[in-house]
Amino acid sequence: MKYFVLTVDGMADRRMSACGGKSPMEVAAKPTMNMLSYRSFNGFVSNLPEGAADVPYAVDLSVLGCDPSISCGTAVYEAASLGAALTDEDTVYKCAFLSLSEDDCDYADRKVLSAHPSDVTAEEITRLVSAVNKGISTKIKKFYAASDLSACLVWRRSPKQTAIASPEEAEGKRTGDFFPDGDAGARIVPMLEKSYTVLKDHPVNVRRREQGKAPLNSIWLWGGEKKPAYDDFGEKWRVSPSIIGEDAMLTGIGALIGMKPVKASSSSVLAKAAIDEFTAGADLVYVHYDGVRKASLAGDAAAKVAAIEEADSAVLAPVYEYLCGCGDQFKLLVSTGTAIPCETRAYEPGPAPFFMYNSMRTEVGYKPFSELNAAKSGFCLPEGHKFVPFMIRLPAPAPEKEETPEQNGQQ
Repeated sequence: MKYFVLTVDGMADRRMSACGGKSPMEVAAKPTMNMLSYRSFNGFVSNLPEGAADVPYAVDLSVLGCDPSISCGTAVYEAASLGAALTDEDTVYKCAFLSLSEDDCDYADRKVLSAHPSDVTAEEITRLVSAVNKGISTKIKKFYAASDLSACLVWRRSPKQTAIASPEEAEGKRTGDFFPDGDAGARIVPMLEKSYTVLKDHPVNVRRREQGKAPLNSIWLWGGEKKPAYDDFGEKWRVSPSIIGEDAMLTGIGALIGMKPVKASSSSVLAKAAIDEFTAGADLVYVHYDGVRKASLAGDAAAKVAAIEEADSAVLAPVYEYLCGCGDQFKLLVSTGTAIPCETRAYEPGPAPFFMYNSMRTEVGYKPFSELNAAKSGFCLPEGHKFVPFMIRLPAPAPEKEETPEQNGQQ
C-alpha cells in the first residue's frame, strides 16, 4: 500500500465578486481533483486550533498527526532541517550576528548598532558560523547556519531556561543591559564575549569594513526551545515516509518526526520529487504545495485560482497517474489545510475541506471539489491531528446513500 498526501494550504475561501460570485475552488479548472473527489470520501477537518495561528506550519503538523498546540517556534525545525539529531536534552537557541560598536571598552558597554544588517550574504553567514564553531563549540554545543541568513545553536544540557532579550530589543542600547541572569547568564555571556574576539578581525569583517559595511562582530543568543514530544511517524505507522516542500522549516518538521526530508527547488519539481521517493521505496510521501497560501495571503484571487490549477495539473495529476500504474494499491489524501480568505489575507481557524481516495474502494463523493460539496458529507473532525488513522489504518466510512451524477452536479 502506498500513501500520497498533498496539502494545498489556504485553498478554502469564500464566494466573492472577483470570481463571479463563486469561490476560487469552485471556478478553478482542476479536473483531477474533481474526478477524484467524486470517487472519494469527502468532509471537513480542523487543522488549525484556536490560538495556533502563529505557530509555523501548524497545518502540516496537524495533517501529519501532531498536535499543533504543543508545537514550538522556528529554531527547532530549522536545526532539524540542517541535520541536527535533536534529543530531549537539547535546547535550540536562535543566533543572530550583530554589529557592535568597537570602542575601547568592555563587551557589556558595547552598543548594538544593528541587529539584522540588511547587506549580509549567505556565504558570509556560513563562514562566520564556521569560525564560531571553531572558537566556541564543544561536544555539547554546535552552531548551524540557517536558511534565512541567521543561525542557531544546539546546546545539550544547557542552563535552565530564562527570559533572554531578542536582538531587536537590544538594538541601539548597551549589550550589558540585556544579559540574562543567573546560571544562564554565567554561561551565555562568556560565549558572547568570546564571539567578539573570534569575529572582530575575521576576514569577512575585514572585507566588510573595506567595503564601507558594518562588521558582524558578535553573536547574540535568545529564544531557547526544546523539541516537541512527537512520536516517530515511520515507527508509529509502520511506513517509510518522505516529506517534500520548498521551505527548509517544513522539511525540518518532517526530519524531527522521522520522515526523510526532501527540499524542492520550486513547485514545478514537486511531482517528480514525489515519484522519485516512491520509486526509491517510500510508502508514504507528503507534499506541501505553497502557491495557494502565498496568493491567499496577498489577497490575489486571480493568482489563487491559477495556483489551485497548478497544484492540480502539475502536482496531483502526474502523481496520480504514477500511482495508477505502479502496481500497488494506494490511498490519496488532498487536504486544504485551513481556509485563508483573500478578503482577510489571514489564516482562519476552523474546518476546511478534504477528500481521500482509496484505490480499493469506490466511494460516491461530490463534484466539483469545493467548500459547499465537501460539507454535504456531514463529516467534520474537530481535531485534525487525529485524522491519520482514517488514512493509514481504518477504511473510509461509506456514504449513507448513493446519488446519480445528475443529483451530484456532474451534468
